[in-house]
Amino acid sequence: MKALSSSRIGFLALVVFAGLAMGLFLSQPVRLFHWRELRTGNETVSRVETFRVKHGRLPETLKEAGIDDPDQKVFNRKMGSDEYCVWFGTTLGESETFNSRTQKWE
Repeated sequence: MKALSSSRIGFLALVVFAGLAMGLFLSQPVRLFHWRELRTGNETVSRVETFRVKHGRLPETLKEAGIDDPDQKVFNRKMGSDEYCVWFGTTLGESETFNSRTQKWE
């Protein structure tokens, strides 16, 4: 059997790297294309949680939690006395949502 030349090894490494990069790109499109909204969403979650610790309850509005940006594209909804969600739209009819019960973006 012939030994692989260094140029073939380099080409194979490039193909493998490109395949892995493409797989990562396709598996995490929200993280890649909506990183600003995710950052704002995480800041919103942090402020809501800080308010909850300080006051023993959830804020009624984001303004009450110290967020007063009329152009903000991240939203919050109180779902009960101890549960809320934070979300932003990704495409028409689709959104990325943070659930306070699971403490995860879904």
